Amino acid sequence: MLFLLKLLLGFAIFYALLYWLVPPANFVYEGTRLPFWLLKLRKLVKPVPAPEKIKYGKHFRQYILCFKPIGGIPEKQHAVIYIHGSGWQYGRPEMFTANAQWLAGQGYHAFFISHRRIPQCDIRHLREDTALAIKTIVDSLAQNGLSHKKILLSGNSAGANLVALAFLDPSLLATVGLSPAIFSALALLAAPLDLRVMWSSPPLLMLTRMKKAEIFDLANPIIYLESVPKIPILLIHGDADGIVEYQNSVVFAEKLLSLGFESLQFETLKGGMHLDSASWCLEGYECCFLMKKWLNELEK
Repeated sequence: MLFLLKLLLGFAIFYALLYWLVPPANFVYEGTRLPFWLLKLRKLVKPVPAPEKIKYGKHFRQYILCFKPIGGIPEKQHAVIYIHGSGWQYGRPEMFTANAQWLAGQGYHAFFISHRRIPQCDIRHLREDTALAIKTIVDSLAQNGLSHKKILLSGNSAGANLVALAFLDPSLLATVGLSPAIFSALALLAAPLDLRVMWSSPPLLMLTRMKKAEIFDLANPIIYLESVPKIPILLIHGDADGIVEYQNSVVFAEKLLSLGFESLQFETLKGGMHLDSASWCLEGYECCFLMKKWLNELEK
């Protein structure tokens, strides 16, 4: 018992040193703050009816959580499809219930997607899951008399990478008989949009099987950026992001503008780290203000 207490004390001291001494804009700095950020989200979860869970495949991670607008709140025109971050390997939609409830509180039908993970799977499996999940959501909207809803496609970090691929690469949704034309808006938060400017992190190497050329291209949204449907696109990224380099959004935005795209809103969180871009359900955070303002404009 004494040994265990010493071990825990040693870990606590080590953690505190990392928390206070490691400078910003790197993954260690971000990682030490992640537990406290998750606690903030957990405290926001309300005791409202549980979301509906829909399976779209045989694997236990192939499911969608469906959140309905909170009673008494006028419904918005859009339904929201969202894929969370966590490096293509961690997290579950349940961890982001606060985000989903925030959307439901604004009057949105929100669909949060779970998918298979690396390292057992790679981008080929994740692309397949993304397409199947979106098809399942479109079918669910139709079955529930909601086919008139416009669809806002959104994601954070690794999730934003997957939704960007669904939007930009027509061949992805074609496998389930759909087209990117079903989307009316796109929100990408701290998104890996040009994998060529990212460092060779273990998750990226696992996702692309050690950057094997044909697999790497399947994971890289910017190579599909040619003819883009003229819908509103929101980019939010912190310029001190220690997980997904800020340059991802910069390069992507520059290419969009070079193609004559005029419906882009690119917001830089000055001094913002990776978690700041995912904090759009936390009132008082800049990302929350920006997201709410953009959504309100979208509904007009």
